[in-house]
Amino acid sequence: MPTPSDTTPSAPPEPDRLAPQPRLLSGIVLAAIACFALLGIGSPLLGQSVFGATDEMVTMSPYSEVPEFAAERPTNNYLDDTWDSAMPNTILFADRLRAGEIAAWNPYTAGGVPLGSTPNYALASPLTVPFYVLPGWFAPGVMKLLEILVAVGGTYLFLRRLRLRPAPALLGGLVFASSAFMVVWTNWPQTRVAAFIPAVFWAAELIVQRHRARDAAVLALAVAAMLFGGFPAVTGYTLATAGVYFLVRVWCEHGRERRRAVGTLALAGGGLAGAVLLAAVQLVPWVVFMRSAYVVGRGQTPDDHLSIASLVTSVAPWALGSTNPYGDVYWYLKENLVESMSYVGAAALVLAVAGAAMARRGRALLPRGAWAVLVGGAIAWLVLIYGGRIPLTVAQKMPFLFSDNFVGRARCILGFLVAVLAAVGLELLLRRRTATDRPRRGALVWAALVWGGVALGGLLALRLARQSAFRADRRLDGGGSARLDHLTGELAVGVALVVLALACAAVLWWQSGRDGGGRPALRLVAAGLLPLLVAGQALTFVVPYWPRSDKSTFYPVTDTHRYLEAHLGHDRFASLYRALSRSVDSVHELRSATGHAFTEQRYGELIRSMGNASGWTSTNVSVAGGLTSIASPTLDRMAVKYGVAALDGPVPGEARAAPTANGVAALAPGTAVTRPVPGTGPVRALQLTPTESADWTPTDRIEAVVTDATGREVARTSRRLGKVTGGAPLFIPVAAEDVPPGTALTATITVRAAEPLPVQAVDGQATVGAVGSADDGLKLAYVGSAAVYERTRAVPRIRWAANPVVDPDGADRLRLLRSGTLTADQVVLEQPATAGGGTAQLEVTRDGTDDTEVTVTARGTGYLVLADPIQDGWTATIDGAPATLLRADHAFVAVAVPDGQHTVRFAYASPHGNAGGWLTLGTGLLIVAVFALGVLRDRRRNLRQLGSAAS
Repeated sequence: MPTPSDTTPSAPPEPDRLAPQPRLLSGIVLAAIACFALLGIGSPLLGQSVFGATDEMVTMSPYSEVPEFAAERPTNNYLDDTWDSAMPNTILFADRLRAGEIAAWNPYTAGGVPLGSTPNYALASPLTVPFYVLPGWFAPGVMKLLEILVAVGGTYLFLRRLRLRPAPALLGGLVFASSAFMVVWTNWPQTRVAAFIPAVFWAAELIVQRHRARDAAVLALAVAAMLFGGFPAVTGYTLATAGVYFLVRVWCEHGRERRRAVGTLALAGGGLAGAVLLAAVQLVPWVVFMRSAYVVGRGQTPDDHLSIASLVTSVAPWALGSTNPYGDVYWYLKENLVESMSYVGAAALVLAVAGAAMARRGRALLPRGAWAVLVGGAIAWLVLIYGGRIPLTVAQKMPFLFSDNFVGRARCILGFLVAVLAAVGLELLLRRRTATDRPRRGALVWAALVWGGVALGGLLALRLARQSAFRADRRLDGGGSARLDHLTGELAVGVALVVLALACAAVLWWQSGRDGGGRPALRLVAAGLLPLLVAGQALTFVVPYWPRSDKSTFYPVTDTHRYLEAHLGHDRFASLYRALSRSVDSVHELRSATGHAFTEQRYGELIRSMGNASGWTSTNVSVAGGLTSIASPTLDRMAVKYGVAALDGPVPGEARAAPTANGVAALAPGTAVTRPVPGTGPVRALQLTPTESADWTPTDRIEAVVTDATGREVARTSRRLGKVTGGAPLFIPVAAEDVPPGTALTATITVRAAEPLPVQAVDGQATVGAVGSADDGLKLAYVGSAAVYERTRAVPRIRWAANPVVDPDGADRLRLLRSGTLTADQVVLEQPATAGGGTAQLEVTRDGTDDTEVTVTARGTGYLVLADPIQDGWTATIDGAPATLLRADHAFVAVAVPDGQHTVRFAYASPHGNAGGWLTLGTGLLIVAVFALGVLRDRRRNLRQLGSAAS
């Protein structure tokens, strides 16, 4: 027989007649949500621009050398991770999916990393679906719209389950969707995870109230959606908070019914287990990969928390500076804006404080225990995120969640709790106060503590923010008050909005306590202004922050891309100096040794072993030493056939000094200056020495034409002048290495700018130095929008090695690989060699994302080497029979191949025989069955009730 809690309606009670017109107020809130979403995203939804920060991408090489993008000025340069990693990987996966492949592996970045096999890029998140059905440039805006709808909808469902009426429930969703975390992490996977936070709380409340198996299935779906989103810290923060909420609710509702309490806990446990099993298809490979991933520098200390000063952005988002590098005041706190922004909005803050302050009415309104957990959770997270110290020290003793994740990212859950309290505050202000609602002494003391605490916290945040602004003015400008004045102006607007919201709240409070309910029109105006304030201020935050890039900037193909595509073959390139940075190459399916991703441990050790790795992080996979390591033998073993550098970088080679200067010459705009090139050909670069520092405009350029004694043009370069430093060399790379040795060369240089370029000179004539060829295994093969160096000593990525060298010690192997003593037909193994001495011809018949197939015609035995970091998670076969995958050259693999013709195939294999995939399939079918059985059960119950009524 059903218990009372099964039959008690859980919907909100009937609205009192003294509240403002409920439908009209709900319509106002819905309009505010629509305005926030549609106007906030803006033109990308109309197909007029791209909801991605590719306008920042094209300010970097090689795009910046393309005249079309020369004057591009991004308004937000905090979004680089989105365009250099998140989007390229998503686009690659979507392209392969449309081609009929589910790409588990991305071979085009950081040597090769997991793609669809793990949740790192949120590729299995329901919110990523727009990328699979829409053009890549159009998908991000639609994805954000879907994300807002999920965040608002989930919050609405949860708040309705807590007995709030539609208007406050909708307002809570708007506050959450416009809170700091949900805005600043847009286009990262993080917000696709956080959008499901409300759904988890809703599912938990469903289990407590209805005690049904299908509610556990709802919990499984919500948590699985978060797990598929790929940022586990957000899921961890959510489950920790929702777990406390759930336990308190179970105790309050079923504490005296032990059997029912245990059953409720079991349902929740089953839901969580179902979530893990449902996501197992990606979780199992993720766990296996992360065990061997190269992870450095992620440990946290009690000092790693947000500054209290950043709390001023809760009501004035731009108080501490903007994301626009060309604006008046740029963000200046130690922690960057994405990590620090604490916005909730002036009206939302007032309502949330009101919801927390009205303790007695709040406890009476919400289900038992809910108000206390919501308020306590918000306070606890505030202390951890902004206070640090002892509470954070204790939290960081845990082996997970806090010890290796920056606590500031818990703003996701804090933003949700504040949004819920804001909705509760509006609900309480809308409800009529009766004599029984008259506050007692304890409630008044609590209210005074809440409002007083918030006021004192605000004053402390203001004081610290002013100190930060003052120090930044001294540090960055040597004095002045630009940042302090900016802070004052922005806070004045924020405080004015707080006062206006307080006035609205006061009107609602005053009117709700009057006999007869006061004046309905006045109450409607006051209540209707609040969601408009929330949406209006949120738009002043998101419109400058969210990207709207021209469609022409969406991963365009330059001449550099075309050159690499024509010449790379099966090998890879490396970004060595500010060109083709991070993982952008994935969009164009060009294999790179560098990238932005978690990579395998040994690959990280290998690429870091070449020089100074000070700029290295766990996900910033760059060549240690940068351009200084371009000739490293280690890159040879990594099959780096080409190195790419921006045109304004230094040029390796034999330096040829210019004649000693005795004066200055001004290279006039548009006037060609011809000078002999020091020495003779071949040559890699010309060199001028500016005498003054200057930051030239993006359209200012310098051109150089190199000719031989007959006047034949042998090389031509045009590059941006950019930022030049007086007394420092200004290099102009020229692809003139095919010039025969001993050839006399002449350079003709022209400045294309509005102002002359002053350079060192001899007797009024500009002096020109040069960089000649050297015996360093390099050739400057192409100069266009970037400089492309061919690395002539690099071994092929897929090669035959007849002579194994065995070295079981890791440090010794790394020294050997960078020594330059190994030949192309040698391979370094860790285990005793069982083959060798033969020769072979190789034919690559397939080289895709998840597999590589090679036909080997061997005369004798030897090793087929594949220079990819696939020692874990991949298998090898020879003629269809399993073969042993040997560890080779520290990070790569090899297979011993017998004499004769054979087909060798390397393929990605999901761990443990795809156990994760089978678990996901089985769990998915079980969840479908749970919902189907629940529907059938409801239908039978309804039929029985109809039959009883008829009789």
